[in-house]
Amino acid sequence: MECGLYAVMDGLLVCGNLNMDRILTVDYLPESGQSTPVRKQRLEFGGCGGNISVSAAKLGTDVYLSSVVGRDLDPGYRKRLEHLGIDLSNLVVDPDLPSPFCIVLSAPNGEQAYAFMMGAMEKQSELNAEFRLGGPVRFCHIATSDPGFANRTAGMMKEKGISTAFDPGQEIYFRWKGGEVAEMLKRCDRFFGNLGEWQYLLDILDIQWEERGGGGVVYPWSDSIFDLIGEAVVTLGDRGSMLLRKDRMVIVPAVDVDVVDATGAGDAFRGGFYSALLRGYPIEEALLFGNGMGALSITGSGPQGYEASWEKLEEILKNEWKKKWARI
Repeated sequence: MECGLYAVMDGLLVCGNLNMDRILTVDYLPESGQSTPVRKQRLEFGGCGGNISVSAAKLGTDVYLSSVVGRDLDPGYRKRLEHLGIDLSNLVVDPDLPSPFCIVLSAPNGEQAYAFMMGAMEKQSELNAEFRLGGPVRFCHIATSDPGFANRTAGMMKEKGISTAFDPGQEIYFRWKGGEVAEMLKRCDRFFGNLGEWQYLLDILDIQWEERGGGGVVYPWSDSIFDLIGEAVVTLGDRGSMLLRKDRMVIVPAVDVDVVDATGAGDAFRGGFYSALLRGYPIEEALLFGNGMGALSITGSGPQGYEASWEKLEEILKNEWKKKWARI
């Protein structure tokens, strides 16, 4: 495996929610009007902002987290973030509203469905885009966030020359309008999402698209989306991840592991991806590190309950790298 250019490391600013995840293990995801048996339940620390921050911090990345929580935030969650060295100078505590929470239905095949209560994150709309940063930042990742706050933040990051990604997650389906999305993309360098979110992005912008295939994956494609955004990173679940640019498509296969719990695997992917970029790896290899971190995350319970370090991640990817060269 190529060595990264370690001298280029700087920090990562993550904007997104912190919440408690109530994870219900079910036999299958029900359709409308159906029910499903709950086999077990548990409460986990979660939220896209928290999960991405924890993933990157486990790999030694300097992380700054911006979020809004209520006074009821579990003190154990704050202690975990502080223990990992995550800077919480931009964590706002609202005195009135409760902390966000999410109910996750998790099926044995890895499929999941979600119900989210925003709580104190509703107050994010009132925040400005001034951040207290204790060191230099190279990347800003805007995950689940209020559209107004996200656009203000992306605009400020662009003025400062900080590479910014737009990652609305499931909220793209109910919280974002086409005009807001278009403005956001103009201010960002990269879009993050899964295949469904990527397709919905094109739909909400009224962009006509066609189906393309490659590497065993069928995906929506339109040249015109790249007039708004430079590139897209699309996660493919157990098939890996994909980079899309106007003149390029790269698919990096997933890392094979035994699945314990798939909750938060996409967030772990993002932490691995950024940690590799900050070490100077090219983006194709950053996808591989993201896949590896996603694989590590599903070997533990919950979105943050896995063991990881940069050394452990490199070790599991050595075998993947050898397999790749063996196929060439």
